[in-house]
Amino acid sequence: MVEPSTLRDARDAASRYAWKEAFDLFASADAVAPLEPEHLDEMAECAWWIGKMHHCMALRERAYREYLKKDDPRHAAGVAIDLAQHHGDLGDQGDAAAWLQNATRLLEPEPEGAEHGWLHLARALMAHAEGEDDAVVEHAELASEIGGRHGDKDLFALGHAFHGISLVANGADADRGLAMVEEATEGAVSGELGARATGMIYCMMISVNAQLADWQGAGHWTEAATRWCDRQAINGFPGICRVHRAEILRLRGFLIDAEEEARAATVELGSFNLMFSALAFRELGEVRLKMGDLDAAEEAFRQASEMGVTPHPGLAQAMVQRGHPEQAATGLRRILASNGLGPLERAKMLPTQLEVALSLDDLDTARAAADELAAIAGQHPTPAMRAMADVGAAAVLLVEGRLEEAAIAADRAHSLFAGIDLTYEAARASELLGRIHHAQGNLAGARVEEADALVAYEQIGAVVDAERARALLATQA
Repeated sequence: MVEPSTLRDARDAASRYAWKEAFDLFASADAVAPLEPEHLDEMAECAWWIGKMHHCMALRERAYREYLKKDDPRHAAGVAIDLAQHHGDLGDQGDAAAWLQNATRLLEPEPEGAEHGWLHLARALMAHAEGEDDAVVEHAELASEIGGRHGDKDLFALGHAFHGISLVANGADADRGLAMVEEATEGAVSGELGARATGMIYCMMISVNAQLADWQGAGHWTEAATRWCDRQAINGFPGICRVHRAEILRLRGFLIDAEEEARAATVELGSFNLMFSALAFRELGEVRLKMGDLDAAEEAFRQASEMGVTPHPGLAQAMVQRGHPEQAATGLRRILASNGLGPLERAKMLPTQLEVALSLDDLDTARAAADELAAIAGQHPTPAMRAMADVGAAAVLLVEGRLEEAAIAADRAHSLFAGIDLTYEAARASELLGRIHHAQGNLAGARVEEADALVAYEQIGAVVDAERARALLATQA
């Protein structure tokens, strides 16, 4: 049977990743005669890429029903797996589990095929959302093995990459995990993989670099992913990339640009991926906090929390600015007591816990936080992680009166942060070094460091930090 010309044009546009054009052509063809299930699934994929998630899900439900009518359990199961992922992205874990049950029931009597591997990958994603690390590794490994046996490059690469990212996240074997994600990324960069697998693996590569505080690597892959998205008409993945880009821009001191990226991400991801939308709100809160807009920062943190993502450490910093350090300390202590928090996630919380503890004269907690940061930096010695550990050590050493050691650690931290263009963090290290010099009686050296920090804060637009540095300089005039 010869396909109608509109349908041929739609499939051609989809093959060129002209998703909006393809979606409109599929819709025109469907208005003339109901599409076959495979074409409904293709149209759903186009809807997914242009951010029409609910259209995508409705089309896939139609495809699922039509495949069942045709007694085609394999393809029906494949659609059910996609629907499970979509519901999971929107935070509907109950519906996601139900669709996975449907897929499992359909595939159980069937001989092994690639669909069984995709089912394992979906189970790995669900286990990840539930914090079940062992199940993540088990299902991701099975997914890549089945993908290899059945020649499904996308499945093999995604299973391999997700296995790797899980090893990094749970601290089991970060070096091996990073190497696995890098191996999968080679296929994405070379064009060997399909569009969705390519986009997902770019996200995994950015995420694993960010987890390891390798901000140079994260920046490189964020720009690569953004260029890839820009070559196609995609509305979903740019939002995810924007979250990472906003974080990098904030750390490098481009606060206005970071706010624009984070705000755009909250809009693009609102009906596409609940978790990343929540992360976008948290990042928006972090940026606004640095810019001195405390009310707006707290509102963003509230939205992130309501969507299921911890608003700390930013919310704890906001509590301190409101004059409630005890509440901040309690919130951080509760988060850090969680068994589900891996070492790399703990490293994001510990600097704030240390700072809050010192403000409350709780030297034991501050020292424990500094020691844990040092241990994590020993396991993951990226420049940023080592610098974070040095800042923590310097702050504790200052309170302990071990000023020469404190100065060495703070100076080393400044050099490391400056070397990777983390302007804001470098300014914080300069400010700390100024306080250390002041304690040493080196007032000229203290003024130099504090003035440098003030200039950086003013250039960045870090209002609260600039006010603090300006007040400190005024007392020493």
